[in-house]
Amino acid sequence: MMIAIVRGCVAAGLLLAAVLTGCASQPAAVGAARPSPESVLAGLRDFYRNTARPDGSFQNGIDPAYLGMADTAYSDLAAVTYAVTIHKTFGWTLPDQAKTAEFFLSRQRPTGEFFNVAGTVSPDSPEGKTYNTTQALVALRALGVKPRHDALPIFEDILKQDYKTLPAYSTSFFPLAYLCAGKPIPAKADRGIRALMVQDETGYMNNHVAATYHASHYYRLVGEATPKAEEMVARTLRDQAADGSWLINMPSRDRHATFDAVFVLHQEGNGRTDCAAAIQRAADWALACRNDDGGFGHYPGSTSDADAIYFHVGTLVMAGFLKPADPLPRDPHLLSWGHLMPLRKPGDLPESWSADVAAWARALTFSPDSKTLAVGAYRGSSVLLFDASSGRASGRINSLSHTVDLCFSADGTQLVTGGYFGDAQVWDLKQLRRAPRADRADAPRRRVEHGCPVVSVAFAPDGSQLTGGFDGVIKRWPKATGEPYMVEAPLATLTGHRSWVNSLAITRDGTLLSGSSDGTVKLWSLTTNTCLKSIDATNAEVRGVACSADGKWIAAGMRYGVIKVWDAATFEERYAMKAPEGDAWSVTFTPDSQTLVTGSGDWNRGGHVKFWSMADGQETRQFQHTGEVLCVAVSPDGTLLAVGGGDKSIRVWRVK
Repeated sequence: MMIAIVRGCVAAGLLLAAVLTGCASQPAAVGAARPSPESVLAGLRDFYRNTARPDGSFQNGIDPAYLGMADTAYSDLAAVTYAVTIHKTFGWTLPDQAKTAEFFLSRQRPTGEFFNVAGTVSPDSPEGKTYNTTQALVALRALGVKPRHDALPIFEDILKQDYKTLPAYSTSFFPLAYLCAGKPIPAKADRGIRALMVQDETGYMNNHVAATYHASHYYRLVGEATPKAEEMVARTLRDQAADGSWLINMPSRDRHATFDAVFVLHQEGNGRTDCAAAIQRAADWALACRNDDGGFGHYPGSTSDADAIYFHVGTLVMAGFLKPADPLPRDPHLLSWGHLMPLRKPGDLPESWSADVAAWARALTFSPDSKTLAVGAYRGSSVLLFDASSGRASGRINSLSHTVDLCFSADGTQLVTGGYFGDAQVWDLKQLRRAPRADRADAPRRRVEHGCPVVSVAFAPDGSQLTGGFDGVIKRWPKATGEPYMVEAPLATLTGHRSWVNSLAITRDGTLLSGSSDGTVKLWSLTTNTCLKSIDATNAEVRGVACSADGKWIAAGMRYGVIKVWDAATFEERYAMKAPEGDAWSVTFTPDSQTLVTGSGDWNRGGHVKFWSMADGQETRQFQHTGEVLCVAVSPDGTLLAVGGGDKSIRVWRVK
């Protein structure tokens, strides 16, 4: 059944006007036969012809007195921006493009911000400046017109402090505005906004799809994988209402929820059939919001509104029901809120999996064959084993200890763990290939008592184990062979550090590297068990150390985000870098020794993993984690990057 288009009709939301004219808009019923795309587009063109104003702007609805809803009620720039967006999406000519451009230019102050003269938002508030300036920059970019004044100082000022007070759905305004102005969002601003985007275990922000959408939109704009994307998609699918919408809260809160959810499924669902089916149900619901004046209301039966038109049309474009212009308009990813955002192609961004753990993911390591990832959690009673490629749980070691560090033996048959209970344990992985019981401890092949909390462990080249403790001492223990037994005394005790030994690593030639809270990095001979070299790295704490596989580089991550790299032959400092926030907790090299990978973060905030080129010490790539990054590892075959954080989760990316 085709839906008739009645031109010049008054929208049904204004009941009095509808009674007077006798031609109230009628929506389609949910589940009714779909109209043709051609009829929908023809109705939209009629709507815009009937709402165009002589000055190049557009009314919020058919009735000039209609005050709008959501964005159109918020600012009188909204209806005009969305009219530009829709016309550019389908390759239509605006009634008077020059006047529309002049309308926006007339709304900019010399200080850079754009302002509204009608609407509920104060044009002088941080919310008003952020909203109006972003919308105007989007429209002018689409029109190919430059603003009269530089608008970015407005955002720079807001990003000093006021951005923290903005609603959760404001996050992606900032990278969108900067990109429309021709620049990427500054690194410091990027870090500040990411810190606000705290996701729960379902991947959602603020328990609502609107804020969650803006997180997904944010990461798409900056070209990074969205944290907890799989969890986000799973919850979005669960939240869809029976009518195909995402109306699960009070109506005023869910005006854009269906568009938001469809964006998440479209961008993060990787073409899954269940996501595609959900999007088609959403398209049917969007069509049920269409009125016989050619416009769309926010809900079935509500007045046609310029704001609702954009979000429903965007849903129909993402669903494939409405086809955009071919070729696409200029910068399609910057055209409003992402309805033309290109989908990720295979290889654009790494595939990933994530998993929740019982507590802080304090340590993780890959097996020598890159097939298994072992994860230890502080204040957790287990070491978890995963298939490194798929994320499938493959085992668990019930150590009943707070694991702080762990390491595989060179042949991959053993795992040594160290924890705050003051012991280190060696596990025979062949004996653990069974379903573990959570209510009792597994039996290690070896258990040693260091005498204080153990915060770093390693296997020496001969198979002996090394433990570093709160006491500043490194102890070396005999190789674990035969039946399980307890070792009373170490083979050797290495002294010289004055505080916690936080990290141990074995160099290419078999020497031992250590980093300590006393600010030093030391190199030890495992033949004589003596210190060969001591580097005064920092007046703070060394959190992690690493050495490159080719033997050329030594690296350390430190408190306050400092990262340093030395020439391993001369111990000359070659590079000094700065992580974006917090402490540089973990450092590791890629197997080809060309890149240093660092993990950093601050308390209760999202952290970063950064790649640094050893050719020049410059950053080449970064990944975002939802929590403070406490540990990073690159698989020996160089294909996987694993990250563990203070948000009780791990994440694995495929990398080249």
